[in-house]
Amino acid sequence: MALIILSSVSYIVNYSLKDILSFDFAKVINVLLAMTIFLLSSFAVLKNGKITSFTPLNLYGLLVFWLLLVGVFSNTPLEILPSFFRFCMYYFLTLVAYQYLMNEGLNQFNKSVKRFTVCLVIVALVFGYYEVFFGSVRFMNGAYRLSGSFKLHPLADSMFLGIVIILWIEYFVVQKKMGFLNFLVLVGLAYLFLNTHSRMPLLFLIISYVTYTLLKLKKIIKIIKVSVGVIILLVSSYSIVVNTEISPRLKKVFVSKNSLRDNSTKTRIEIIENTYNAMSAYEKAVGIGLGGFNNFYRDAKGKDGVAAHNNFLLFFAEGGIIGLTIFLSYQAILFITLFKFIRKKMNYGGSVNYQRLVFVSVFLFEICSFLLNNYYFFTSQSIVFILIGLMMFLMKNNHENKVNLKPL
Repeated sequence: MALIILSSVSYIVNYSLKDILSFDFAKVINVLLAMTIFLLSSFAVLKNGKITSFTPLNLYGLLVFWLLLVGVFSNTPLEILPSFFRFCMYYFLTLVAYQYLMNEGLNQFNKSVKRFTVCLVIVALVFGYYEVFFGSVRFMNGAYRLSGSFKLHPLADSMFLGIVIILWIEYFVVQKKMGFLNFLVLVGLAYLFLNTHSRMPLLFLIISYVTYTLLKLKKIIKIIKVSVGVIILLVSSYSIVVNTEISPRLKKVFVSKNSLRDNSTKTRIEIIENTYNAMSAYEKAVGIGLGGFNNFYRDAKGKDGVAAHNNFLLFFAEGGIIGLTIFLSYQAILFITLFKFIRKKMNYGGSVNYQRLVFVSVFLFEICSFLLNNYYFFTSQSIVFILIGLMMFLMKNNHENKVNLKPL
């Protein structure tokens, strides 16, 4: 968790040193951090000599294995290793979180997550409001967009703030019954989150909470009541967006005839078209291999450093039809598992709503992540896989008395 916190400030350090260094400091540091987290988590898991089976995680592991297998025959080690460290890091973080919970129980896990969340909030607020009052806010894609500690990457900052908001709500706002300080922090985070002007994280965060609420309900009357409330909320939100400048990029989507022709959307469409057209029939079947996307796109279109911006495209390009099929299967099984998880009666007690915490986080970043770069920016993604480890623990062990399930 300490290394994940460090990853949230590496971009601001890179921005500060960009005139001194001749290389991308953030990229180098993030690769080293991902490698270190991967090594620590894998050693922690493998020293026990047993990897616990969990169907969604098994499919994710199969996906990574397939991408790696293709990559070994297609790409250089320098292309493969950064993605390998990130993708395998997620896998082992899930398992190490599960093992930590098995050994220490929910009490210690909660204490660690609460300290971790406080540190993340400090990073988010300090760098976010420094940018608001003293920094240079960049105009990008039709709006002045905050990027906090993720300098020049407002989408990464938006994903980071999204997961921090979820953690703060569940561990502080709800537990403390909306104390003034906790509410003030939440408002401060929400302001920064809105002013990243990233449309997808905002929409998907709302959709995730709404989906959880609807799927959790069992009685028709309650479903109807909540549905009416959701409709009122959505209509009110739509009215606020189209009649104010609270979210100019989202407003353009709703009211402009060229809503899907802004630079951000056009770029994503172009990347999809260019990638598909440049792939051979063989590559469309088996992929270009793990970590190969950037160099493949550079060779195809002469543009360096281009990201897929789309998980479907990323796993199709690097894994072909086979990789995309595994990815879709992983998402389908993960969603079914999430549904079973929130419908299952849990015996953990306490005031933390683990079912909502896990569902909203995982649904936001995995099920709704098709237009996000969540696999590239590992700070928020690592937290999501830790929470998948929490779900894995609760589904397998919440009924066993030997596990420490007492509330804080």
